[in-house]
Amino acid sequence: MAGKFNFKTTSSFFLALCLTVILFFTLSCFSADPDPLQDFCVADLNSTIKINGYPCKPGSEVRSDDFFFSGLMKGASTENPFGLGLKSGNVHNFPGLNTQGITVSRIDVAPGGIIPLHTHPRSSEANFIMKGKVYFGFISTTDVLYLKVMEAKELFIVPRGLVHFAKNVGRGKAIVLAIFKSQHPGFPTLPNNFFASHPTIPNDILSKNLLVDEKLIIIVKSNVKTTSSFFLVLCLTVVMFFTLSCFSADPDPLQDICVADLNSTIRVNGFPCKPESQVTSEDFFFSGLMTGASTANPERFGVQRGDVFTFPGLNTQGLTVSRIDLAPGGIIPLHVHPRGSQANLLIKGKLFFGFITTTDILYGKVMKPFELNIIPRGLVHFAANVGPGNVLVIAALNSQNPGFSRIPSNLFNSTPEIPNYILARNFRVNEKIIAFIKSKFDFNVSLATTTRGNI
Repeated sequence: MAGKFNFKTTSSFFLALCLTVILFFTLSCFSADPDPLQDFCVADLNSTIKINGYPCKPGSEVRSDDFFFSGLMKGASTENPFGLGLKSGNVHNFPGLNTQGITVSRIDVAPGGIIPLHTHPRSSEANFIMKGKVYFGFISTTDVLYLKVMEAKELFIVPRGLVHFAKNVGRGKAIVLAIFKSQHPGFPTLPNNFFASHPTIPNDILSKNLLVDEKLIIIVKSNVKTTSSFFLVLCLTVVMFFTLSCFSADPDPLQDICVADLNSTIRVNGFPCKPESQVTSEDFFFSGLMTGASTANPERFGVQRGDVFTFPGLNTQGLTVSRIDLAPGGIIPLHVHPRGSQANLLIKGKLFFGFITTTDILYGKVMKPFELNIIPRGLVHFAANVGPGNVLVIAALNSQNPGFSRIPSNLFNSTPEIPNYILARNFRVNEKIIAFIKSKFDFNVSLATTTRGNI
């Protein structure tokens, strides 16, 4: 009887234990890095073995000091064109972070200094203002600018992969504590990505993206290059290795199907499921890619989206498949997908495809039919039809809603606008040039709206 009694009294504990285990497994893909498979894996930074992250130091060599880091006690120098100093508590400086999925950095900003326009392709970011007064803002994939002047002890969140920036608007130095959910969040600065990559993005492609003459592109490139050495030092302080979190950008499904109920008023991460009694075979088939979208726009490209908004059966499946058509001379504008990596299969035509790493290296190639290329999640990329005829591309992304941040529109056509003086400081040009570029986007609002869908 005693044994039976003990079993019954512990049943609630076992139930709680099982539910806890299920919860942790279902939350595992909300981390930007793969989950650890052991208590710790202190990075062996000297190892010649190349893996996603770092190999583990032998357990016999691990010490208590591997789990403590004093590098954030003092700020980095702000004696540079941006008035910015960064002390990074990432795996390069703090090897105990390896496999733990977190980085903590200290940012010092001199009065009037800025944190330049940038993204973190592999992580969301929480910013805690330790001292000072900071104007912080980020821009959504629909070109909406969210901003606020923050004071000490306030906290700010930047969703993963979105363009953001800051400026010290106080009288004294500002100190910010930045927390990332990745040991390698990445730190590509957009001015350098655009105008100082190696090799450089062709001037004609940039001029078509920014709607200005190539002569102005040359001027901006010459100004950005003068600060390239500072950007290089800044970028190298944050690690730049490509990481696919859990091999999918979306949480794993917890049932066979969950057809999106697009009309539901319930707000969740994704969409609620349509009642199974209303699910039909048609929900799992989509004919929307059979014909191309119109290319009658300044950029001469059209997108037919096969995402959860047009194909509700994709809900919880972590995939989008879209069709891209480009007329001769057309371009796919500079953009990022904050929530998905992208594989592109060229079906027809001749296409130059390129993406820029967080260290400002441009990887590009002229593709021929049935060649495939991969764009790591969150990196800036673009394409140009370099053949005499039309181009057809099938793009597959590992998210049901990967997002489409059209970078020129993000920077020069956001609502509300990014102040001219902040853009001028970023691009090292006069505010008059910024105003001129912005004026080119005034008539382009309708185009920006139509291309905000997910490629």
